[in-house]
Amino acid sequence: MTSRTKWLLIAGLVVFGLYGADSSYRSWIEQPTQQLSTQQEAVTKSISDSKNDQMVAQKVGKRLDDYVVRALPYDASLARSMYQEWLLNLVEKHQFVSTAVDAAQPVAVEVRSRTKKGKRNRIGARIAYSVRGQASLAKLAAFLDDFRSAGYLHKIRSLSLNPIGNEGQLDTNLTIEVLSLDASPNKDQLSDLERVRDSESSADDYSDLVRRNLFARGFAKALFEIELKAITFNRDGNAEAWFTVDRGGTIKTITAGKQIPVALHDIAVVEVLADKVLVRVNQDAHWIKLGQSIGEVCAPPVDLNLGSKT
Repeated sequence: MTSRTKWLLIAGLVVFGLYGADSSYRSWIEQPTQQLSTQQEAVTKSISDSKNDQMVAQKVGKRLDDYVVRALPYDASLARSMYQEWLLNLVEKHQFVSTAVDAAQPVAVEVRSRTKKGKRNRIGARIAYSVRGQASLAKLAAFLDDFRSAGYLHKIRSLSLNPIGNEGQLDTNLTIEVLSLDASPNKDQLSDLERVRDSESSADDYSDLVRRNLFARGFAKALFEIELKAITFNRDGNAEAWFTVDRGGTIKTITAGKQIPVALHDIAVVEVLADKVLVRVNQDAHWIKLGQSIGEVCAPPVDLNLGSKT
């Protein structure tokens, strides 16, 4: 065997030795380390997910505690009739006309069981209502304000509004959904809780909506046709305000607490004095004197500086 052959044989043995050492390192150290690292990551992720689930469960638990108190009675049939009666009283309070309040049959609400895989547990029932009626924008806004203030577990799913000619009314259709929970402490009555307004909402939000009255575009001129012509007292001593209500000069005698008929505006006489009348126009109060029109007292002030040269 020559010297060259010996060196080649030694080099080959070294290469095979290094390959064997590398294979041993991979199989005995690197691969187990990677497997342990993967297992550690999986365990860490599982622990993190469990903590997140616990946090979510705690938050959901707190929300459920709130929901349970606000939910309708656990007897779904009783809850259905009681809430329907509440809705009827609410539309009557706000003087809706041609009203209809219909209630659908309760639908069971189920959630996945946390203890048994594939099983679902019933927690209550969902009940849908449809409310149809006609009202002015101001009355509808007041209705929505009362609806929002009620502490029930309910929400409006849809709302559609359509003006009805020149009669000052809106044809209103609402779809409402409420929840009755089996864990509710309310047995045979609705919750007496009321929602507290947050800092971002107030009754002024509704007043702005009524004041703008998007449905009244093109009808604002009707306010200038409503003019206070006279103030008289009947034989019972009650003051009466005489208003023209259209361009034809039709006279209507209105007493305190009565409405003045006008297209798409809610106008009521609040107080009648000997020389002036207090009217509420779309929730805003104004004093009107003899010879003035509603449009004059409601018109925004004119800035005399507009258009002036400096």
